[in-house]
Amino acid sequence: MSEQLIYLQLKQLPDSLKQEVMAFIAQLMKNYEAATKQTPPKRKKRFGKYRGCLQTGLSMQEIDAQLLQLRNEWERPIC
Repeated sequence: MSEQLIYLQLKQLPDSLKQEVMAFIAQLMKNYEAATKQTPPKRKKRFGKYRGCLQTGLSMQEIDAQLLQLRNEWERPIC
C-alpha cells in the first residue's frame, strides 16, 4: 500500500475510528521500540556457581590455621 492510499482511507474514517487507528499505531511503535531496544549482555559469574560446593567441615579458625601454616612453609629460608 502506498502512503497516499493509506492517508485517503484514513481521511474517510469517522473521528472515533481515527482515534482507534492512532492508538493502534502508537501501540505498534511501542512494540517496535521494545523489540529493537538493545539490552547489555549479562556478565557471567565465574566462581559464584561453585560457592558452597566444597564442604570441609572445618571451622574458620581451623582454616586460618592451615593458611598460616602454608604461608610459613612458603616463606621459610631455602638453604
